[in-house]
Amino acid sequence: MQTVIIVPTLETPHLLLREFTPFDTDELSAFMTQPRYQRHITHRMRDGAMVQDFVYRQVAAQADSRRHVYHLAAEEKLSGEVIGEGFVIAHRNGSHELGWGVHPAMWSNGFGTEIGRALLALGFERLKARTMWSKVMADNIASIKLATRIGMTHKESLSAYGLGQGKIGPVDVFSIAQSAYFDLPY
Repeated sequence: MQTVIIVPTLETPHLLLREFTPFDTDELSAFMTQPRYQRHITHRMRDGAMVQDFVYRQVAAQADSRRHVYHLAAEEKLSGEVIGEGFVIAHRNGSHELGWGVHPAMWSNGFGTEIGRALLALGFERLKARTMWSKVMADNIASIKLATRIGMTHKESLSAYGLGQGKIGPVDVFSIAQSAYFDLPY
């Protein structure tokens, strides 16, 4: 019998990363539907209704013992507003994929780095990942730097990766092993 994994709220210097709630829909819609935000992600949300459906599916999955996707809202401590999000996807081979996103109005404030580090902690310390990896669109210089900053190393470049909506383009894959994570400085 599998048990439901409860994801605790993760605290960083400026953020609380927590499971989605139905009340997050409006704040997530405020940035997830923006073209600037969608430029570097594969799953694009057209409107608030699409975001709401996505959020409700994530909330419903939280009680499922078969769950393998952990999507978190990044709430800024100071304002209490959701200004970003991140995910960890557990794959059967023991590897876990992670990804992050920040409201464009909040870019260049270090929030992405805080989200990325918190997701690594969740994957390695709570979900018992052996390796964690992330795919970054090749033209997303900020996320390439972020992946390196949180301790990930470049694994490979893929020239023709499905980017969603029928588009194909280059991505860079970054990864980190459990042993390397536990050797990172605080």
